Amino acid sequence: MRRQVLILARALALVLRRQSDVPSGGVAIHYSRTIRPMFWVMLAVNPVDIVLVEIMVKSVPVRIALLVLEVLGALAFLAIVATLYKYPHSVSREGLRVRYLSFFDHRIPLASIDSVRQASRSLKARGGVSVPEDRVLAVGINQSTNLSVVLREPRLVDLGRKGTVEITQLDLWADDPRAAVAAIRDQLPANV
Repeated sequence: MRRQVLILARALALVLRRQSDVPSGGVAIHYSRTIRPMFWVMLAVNPVDIVLVEIMVKSVPVRIALLVLEVLGALAFLAIVATLYKYPHSVSREGLRVRYLSFFDHRIPLASIDSVRQASRSLKARGGVSVPEDRVLAVGINQSTNLSVVLREPRLVDLGRKGTVEITQLDLWADDPRAAVAAIRDQLPANV
């Protein structure tokens, strides 16, 4: 929980500094264009909750407590929205960094990548990071992925509460898959 709070606070700090969490010389691979509007709508609805609490709850101490909780919740949700913009996937000489909001962050060394290509895939899971099927980890948006990264050898990935899993392929979503494939291939060693 503490780690999550620090990640969200850092996202807000990046907003204030007008920076993204992409290594120097790296290329951002954005993945959240299609879900951003939904998040903004959900954030815009938050003030309605605050007004409803003020109107419906008569007890002043309870209203104050609920107001504090609503404000803290809005701040946390704003930080989650910030992660959509400030924590993209990225590729640099350090490797390929795959993310999902503040909930998933995994780095793959470039030497571990066998191939990368555009490949659309529908997912059963609603979105986010799914437990691998056939050692293929999917980091999807709107129940789909459009990029496939095949690894040279199996690799362990920590999925937090879901445990550590072994994967041989990582499928993910990129807003511009063609540009993402080009950016990743540009960083790969010549022998790949």
